[in-house]
Amino acid sequence: MDITKEAVTPSYKYLKSAIWLYFILWIFEGALRKWILPGLATPLLVVRDPIAIYIIIQAFYSNVKFLNPYVVLSTVFTLLGLAITLTFGHANLFVSLYGARIMLLHFPLIFIIGSVFSKEDVLKTGYFFLGVNILMAVVVYFQFISPQTAYINVGLGGEGSSGFSGALGYSRPSGTFSFITGLACFYISTAVYIFYFWLSKEKCSKLLLITSTLALIFVMPLTISRGAVMGVLVVGFFAIMGSSTSITKVVKVLSIIGVFAGIVIILNSTTSIFSLGTEVFLTRVDNANQGGTIKESIFLRMYDSFKDPIVDLFDKPLFLGNLGMGTNAGAQMLNGNRHFIISEGEIGRLAGEQGLIFGGLLIGLRLFLSIDLFVASVKVLKENNDILPIIFCGTVVLSITQGQWAQPSILGSAIIVSGLLLATINTDKEIN
Repeated sequence: MDITKEAVTPSYKYLKSAIWLYFILWIFEGALRKWILPGLATPLLVVRDPIAIYIIIQAFYSNVKFLNPYVVLSTVFTLLGLAITLTFGHANLFVSLYGARIMLLHFPLIFIIGSVFSKEDVLKTGYFFLGVNILMAVVVYFQFISPQTAYINVGLGGEGSSGFSGALGYSRPSGTFSFITGLACFYISTAVYIFYFWLSKEKCSKLLLITSTLALIFVMPLTISRGAVMGVLVVGFFAIMGSSTSITKVVKVLSIIGVFAGIVIILNSTTSIFSLGTEVFLTRVDNANQGGTIKESIFLRMYDSFKDPIVDLFDKPLFLGNLGMGTNAGAQMLNGNRHFIISEGEIGRLAGEQGLIFGGLLIGLRLFLSIDLFVASVKVLKENNDILPIIFCGTVVLSITQGQWAQPSILGSAIIVSGLLLATINTDKEIN
């Protein structure tokens, strides 16, 4: 009797359901903390942590092969850093555990998602992104046009405003997330699937794809976020890179980008809210540049945020007991102030929390992981002609190396997109 691959492949039913719950909570955690359960805003900060624990336990129970050098080493480095912090550092158990949970609970999920998700699961996630993107555009639109005192712009715990400073009296909206950073990550991830479905032969409802594409284009200037716009452009660059295997594909991707540019021009000349959003966004870029260029505002900023902490790392003591202190929540537990005590940048946080040895090892581990994933994506492109992994690299590489994992929304995004990338690589290897 012919036994199909599906007949011998574990279903991982409960494990996949938990991963989907983790994914959905990432998108709507902010909505819970702002609108639905504002009184529980603080405990909901770690609402995905119990789900992560369940996923890890269920992965062991289901014999998922996710323990690898990355997981083992990150666990060892973090536990040693935890011991140093509790013994010689600030010694606050809750702050230490809050910092340790990043690598102990969430980081392993990358490899669990990569092991249990099939290509079909990855595509279903993409359809979900496209659908939610349309609804998110509506939320962002009303947040943009409404005053910061309006209910739709209420801050965490139902107090203040969730908008961040923008320009011309307008604030950066947060969508269903707690802050603009989570919304930016969402749009960058959505762009991965939009480019992929336009460029590939995978089945996707044209109505859904067109509507979601228009929603993404329309909402970009309304975000007033340089990170969101630049992130989408970087994803587009990786899409071009992945399509450069043939002239036909290059022409196709350039044609799509040309259509996108045409839509932007038409919207800017015919839609007042879009032209207003563009004006506000460009004003913010200009204000942030302080007379400089976009290159100085964005590209040099990215370069400096990577280079400067690496240089500063070698001035750190060999060991530091500051685990968790670099997070906003940790800072608040220690001194009642949510401002960054150590560094706003991720590399600076790792160095300032754990010192030259363990901080440097964790930085190196994440750097090697991003290189590993990129090399594997290029290999898949050459062998299977699948451009999805290389497009995913447009967000994953920066998410792993420089993503501010101290911020829950950015952490959730990095884990999810990295896991989806790894799942795509693994399923393509099986096909090959």
